[in-house]
Amino acid sequence: MSRAKSLLALLVVAVGIALLFLPRGGGPVDETTSATSITLYGYDDGAKPSWKIRAANARIDGPGQTLDGVSIEFYGDDPSSLGIRGDRLDRSEGVAHLSGHVRIERADDLFLETEALTWIEAEDRLETGPISLSADILRVTAARFGYDLDTGTASFTDDVEAVIDLETDWTIRAERAEERDGLATFHDGVTAESESGETFRCERLEVDSQSEVVRLFGDVTGDWPAGELTADSVRWDQSGTRASGRVAARLDLEEMRTPNGT
Repeated sequence: MSRAKSLLALLVVAVGIALLFLPRGGGPVDETTSATSITLYGYDDGAKPSWKIRAANARIDGPGQTLDGVSIEFYGDDPSSLGIRGDRLDRSEGVAHLSGHVRIERADDLFLETEALTWIEAEDRLETGPISLSADILRVTAARFGYDLDTGTASFTDDVEAVIDLETDWTIRAERAEERDGLATFHDGVTAESESGETFRCERLEVDSQSEVVRLFGDVTGDWPAGELTADSVRWDQSGTRASGRVAARLDLEEMRTPNGT
């Protein structure tokens, strides 16, 4: 991925390029260039394409660029592994601000919507907030979002909340989280509550979207109408809940009785 020394190639697939010249009355030259239907390319130090920007309209004024109707493709190991669309892109000196109904999509079904996004080219990083994101069985909201274009890691901080769509919905809250290759990890003050009244607390919680498995680690405690549990780790999947390590449990047999008394 391109760092500080990206090479740029400008391809104008253009219907009209209008150069504005010196006014008749004299004065400074307006060096603004306007164009329609343009494509910008970025290359890494090995001359390998790292990103492509397409825009319906553009205004280029020295180092600054303003583009409307924008789509960006970032090239990772797979072509077009991350794509972004937005209404407007203001780009200057290695920092780009995308605004107006911004949509981020990744090949493995990660999908995010926000109103504004900052692309810091020298750091190969995207930043925004607040956000609402969907990835397979997981929906996440957070006050701040970052995305490392080199590693494909998404990070979430401040007021992180997620809903896991298993047989029953679980709501997870944490101080911070990250997601990479379909594995979402929640850290610090993690709580998980189910629709059926179960509550778990732990130091770290992992959600594997592909296998639909959830793992809890570090001083796990659980409470539900029929009892409570402490353990080193807990695993949820379609077959149920399993605890391991130092496990202690209390069950309320009366609460567990079925309506017919068995």
